[in-house]
Amino acid sequence: MQEHHNDQPLGPGEHLDPVCGMTVQEGEGAITLDYKDKTYYFCGTGCRRAFEKDPEKFLREGPSIKMG
Repeated sequence: MQEHHNDQPLGPGEHLDPVCGMTVQEGEGAITLDYKDKTYYFCGTGCRRAFEKDPEKFLREGPSIKMG
């Protein structure tokens, strides 16, 4: 996992954590959540829990928690 920089496109199998903006690799062990027919990927359980509490906020406003 790494922080995503907007000028770099996501590679194959990479997803943007909607909570913190980190790049997350899909695959076995990936932390995911299905919401409105889409699978979202998270860097950790904390970001997944934050998204579960208010998914529309993160979808509307984008990543807002800076990790590390």
